[in-house]
Amino acid sequence: MAVYPIHSLNIKLSNFREKLKHLIAIKNKLKWDLVKLERENEELKARNRQLEDELKLIHKKYSLIQKDFNKSKNFAKIVSNKLTPTDGLAELKDSVERYIIEIDKCIEMLEDTL
Repeated sequence: MAVYPIHSLNIKLSNFREKLKHLIAIKNKLKWDLVKLERENEELKARNRQLEDELKLIHKKYSLIQKDFNKSKNFAKIVSNKLTPTDGLAELKDSVERYIIEIDKCIEMLEDTL
């Protein structure tokens, strides 16, 4: 075993202490980063759940709108079948206005339920 002079041992001990302080500082920073990333991860998970809920709601609204759209195709057929040479334009206009009012009521009811 080699014999080191006291001065050399003190230098090595001092270097060791500096390296140890540096490693402790790195460990503390990494621990802080870990806590920060875990918090961010939880926030992102919560945001993801919120977006998934919004997506479900949008899918639900889409399917309702799709059903209404399919019904609106029939509306065009009803109007064209209703239009006969003997019916007046004013009567057709009144019918369309009643349909529009009914559709508006349906939309309001849908918005209230969502």
